[in-house]
Amino acid sequence: MQIKRLIFTSYIGQAGILILLLSVLIAAAFYVGKQNETYSFLNHFISELGEKGVSPLANIFNGGLIVGGACISFFMLGLAMHIGNSWGLILGAIGLVTGVSATLVGVFPMNQLEIHTAIANTFFYGGLLVALGYTLYVVFSPEPRLPKITALTGGVTMLAFAAFVWFLPAPLEDGQSIHEILKNRPEVWTLPILEWVVFLCVMVWIGSTASLMRMTIKNDK
Repeated sequence: MQIKRLIFTSYIGQAGILILLLSVLIAAAFYVGKQNETYSFLNHFISELGEKGVSPLANIFNGGLIVGGACISFFMLGLAMHIGNSWGLILGAIGLVTGVSATLVGVFPMNQLEIHTAIANTFFYGGLLVALGYTLYVVFSPEPRLPKITALTGGVTMLAFAAFVWFLPAPLEDGQSIHEILKNRPEVWTLPILEWVVFLCVMVWIGSTASLMRMTIKNDK
């Protein structure tokens, strides 16, 4: 019964990334910004897809985050149970916080900028710790419950998170708002591009880890 539950969580995790991908791509396809611009992956942040009153399909994007984030949280718990011991306990707790924060980004979109930013930062720093933790687990555990290849995907994901966090600007001063910055966004902007790199790395890491987790469970039978 326990094995079936763990396998089930792996499929839920992959369903979560599929929901996230679809909601993001659909919302981006129909996006029209405040300057009547279409969405560009080169200079628009992911969260802009969920800004109510601006993004036509904000509800689809935010709903996708809520459901997809819940699925990822469920998978993180299953992955932690699969690993077990103190590694699983610690990484499960961090993974749950990170997954829940992804869900809450959909609950509190950019219209509620202060709390949205705090929750989004929780996701990025939590994601960094999760990717780092699982990479260290696979590398240093004597008998890891995941294949060594997950150290590569986890390591790349960790580097993507680290690069994005490194480029995060200091808190805005002198009354300057994020909306004023967005009015004069460059055509190619490093920070949004890095955010998209993080998003894609997370999708690949979760999808591949879920498949490899199932493979490990079946091989252990």
